[in-house]
Amino acid sequence: MTHLTLDKLPKKVLARIDLQTAFAASRCVIAAERLQLFRKLHGRKLTAAALGRKIGITGWRLEAFLNALIGLGLVRKSGDLYSNTRLCDKHYIRERSINWTRLYSSECVDEYQALLPLEEMLTTERSYQSILGIKRKDYVQMMKDDPQAAHDFTHMLYYDHQTKATALADYLDLRKHHRVLDVGGGSGVMSIGLVRKNRHLEACIFDIEPVLAVTSKILRREKLSGRIKVLVGDMTRMIPKGFDVIMLCDAGNSDAVLSKVWQSLPEGGMLVLAEDFSNDSLTDPFYRLMWQLRSNEFWLPTAKQTISRVRECGFRRVRHKRIHPRMGIITAHK
Repeated sequence: MTHLTLDKLPKKVLARIDLQTAFAASRCVIAAERLQLFRKLHGRKLTAAALGRKIGITGWRLEAFLNALIGLGLVRKSGDLYSNTRLCDKHYIRERSINWTRLYSSECVDEYQALLPLEEMLTTERSYQSILGIKRKDYVQMMKDDPQAAHDFTHMLYYDHQTKATALADYLDLRKHHRVLDVGGGSGVMSIGLVRKNRHLEACIFDIEPVLAVTSKILRREKLSGRIKVLVGDMTRMIPKGFDVIMLCDAGNSDAVLSKVWQSLPEGGMLVLAEDFSNDSLTDPFYRLMWQLRSNEFWLPTAKQTISRVRECGFRRVRHKRIHPRMGIITAHK
């Protein structure tokens, strides 16, 4: 999946967006996503009144909102009928699942909230939650409390991580390994990629029950329930033994978790860490700022820092390689 970055917009649209109006433009897109406006228009041409009934907007606000989306090159108007542009269909329909639309657009609103009191956060060191008087659930709690969120989150990652899973399976040499524990494996997309590439391999997805309820359905659909099992558990409490590869893909890798992985692996066992480790790209400072504001924490480790922590746990033969535009791999052995 590719993101709709500003350079992909028509030049006449891009020319009208400056750093201050970019926030408003972005917020309009997220509102359209949350209202599922693009999906209501997909393959259709609707009048403003018909579209308004579908998304719950009436009066002058509807026309103003549609004009903003037309101005961004995402919606077109022909006579009295509105439809998606090809640019919109590419980035917001064909390359995104409905699960991504529902969940990611809500996450974006959380990020906007974190930016609103930016000056006060910078000068008082308070979190945006305390300033705005809100309480934000972490992912684990959200999955436990909301089955729909667990369904959307798990399916979102399943579809979004397909190319990452292929890159991971192509990169790892698992000919001498037989059992993989996918800690915090969610949808199982990474394990699915590995077992399809390595016919001798078995895998187990270790995660919380609401997520695994969705994962089990995915595995049955993919006809892989016989080779990939699921196991309910909490990685902060224990890591199961009996596996010669333990993998954490975008699942967090605190010192405590890394230590538990070390204790659970047999001699010669492999640790696999897969995530978009912080780097020196142009956008990285903004990503780091958003992550730190939302979590109210300074720590966002780079690959170099993570490698150092892995070695401190006792692992050897530590290697790092970026195998995908949005994913790096660290491998290490006990």
